[in-house]
Amino acid sequence: MRAEFAHRLMEARRGLTAFGLMAATAVVGLGLAWHAGLFSGAAGAAAAEIAAQREEAARRAEHRAFTEVYLAHEARELRVANGETLVGVLTRAGATSAEANAALASIVDVYNPRELRPGQPISLFFDRSNGGARLTGVAFRSEPGASVTANRTRAGGFAAREVLMPVTFEIARIAAPVETSLYASALQLGATDREVAALADAFAYDVDFQRDVRPGDPFEIVFERYYDDEGNTVRTGNMLFVSLETGRGSRKFYSFIAPGDARPDWYDENGHSARRFLMKTPINGARLSSGYGMRRHPILGYSRMHRGTDFAAPTGTPILAAGDGAIVRAGPYGSYGNYIRIRHANGYETSYAHMSRFARGMRSGVRVRQGQVIGYVGTTGRSTGPHLHYEVMLRGRQMNPMTLRVATGRNLEGRALELFMIERERIDTLRQVRARETPLAEPIGELTPVARDASSP
Repeated sequence: MRAEFAHRLMEARRGLTAFGLMAATAVVGLGLAWHAGLFSGAAGAAAAEIAAQREEAARRAEHRAFTEVYLAHEARELRVANGETLVGVLTRAGATSAEANAALASIVDVYNPRELRPGQPISLFFDRSNGGARLTGVAFRSEPGASVTANRTRAGGFAAREVLMPVTFEIARIAAPVETSLYASALQLGATDREVAALADAFAYDVDFQRDVRPGDPFEIVFERYYDDEGNTVRTGNMLFVSLETGRGSRKFYSFIAPGDARPDWYDENGHSARRFLMKTPINGARLSSGYGMRRHPILGYSRMHRGTDFAAPTGTPILAAGDGAIVRAGPYGSYGNYIRIRHANGYETSYAHMSRFARGMRSGVRVRQGQVIGYVGTTGRSTGPHLHYEVMLRGRQMNPMTLRVATGRNLEGRALELFMIERERIDTLRQVRARETPLAEPIGELTPVARDASSP
């Protein structure tokens, strides 16, 4: 027992000794900390100051690095001058001939540089890190909704690609008075040749666009449109509605695919077809240069009956079949030059003279449909300038095409008429919504150059 007591006493002494050492150490540590000022506000301020200095140093380093990178890269934008090539633009901006040719060699794989237009902006990028100007990239809009970029590769050459931009869909509505011409006004307000051709097709049966349409006449077109981030028309979809008001009155037509039809046609608000048995003007964008009746012949020099209508237009303008029928003559025909005659139903025939050439496959016996291209404007035969001479015959007797009254196409009835009325209401609702959103017509796309009419005899 005495031995056990001695052992416990030894353990207690060891514990006290360890505790004493720990306490002493703590006292020494507290003393050192106190003398170092860790228990005062000065220590916190010093630590904050050190952190602020480090943060400022990091900020200066980051700014210096960013500035060096920024100053080493330069972006320029130039516009293509009249008659200037892409290589010319690049060298004018500071690229070497070798760099310009290398960039061009990559671009020709995705784009034809000859399609660049005067005034078109070109973005160029240079690297100046080594004191010189090293071309690193080229970018430009190749067309609405698409861009071409050429970037320098690790190997030192250039790689080009065409980038398609995101497009937005809308129901576009153009409503404005005619300014210089219906064609130019529609294009300036965002329509394309496709919409203008559709409008001309709808009114071709009872409107002479050269004599009936005047500046100030209101027109309206509603169609589907896809546009890019700059507002330029990329492409257009279905036509929905057209209207035109002239001195002869107001007409409006809705696009509708009747049951059993493969493609849409134009109908007025009552479901009556816009089409007539024969077109009044079987050519688009032409000028009436000589009407039906007595006139002094420009070549023969004396007055004689002019038994047709002349439409002046540039050589190569498409000529359309005025109605469904079969070709009974196609080829040279005396003073008429290159000539086509078409036999229609109910004793009607139409003829087309002075063509520069015939459309492919046009020969005697071939059936054609209304609006089909049968040939192209020229000045063959007895002619003083490019134009179409157009004649209409009824059972062999010459008729005035401009005053001819022929029956319209089919009128919708029954279920077809019911479906048309539903579609008409839908289109009118879209028109009303767009009218509230854009009460005044403003340009919504690039202006397309207007083709000029050629002079006519």
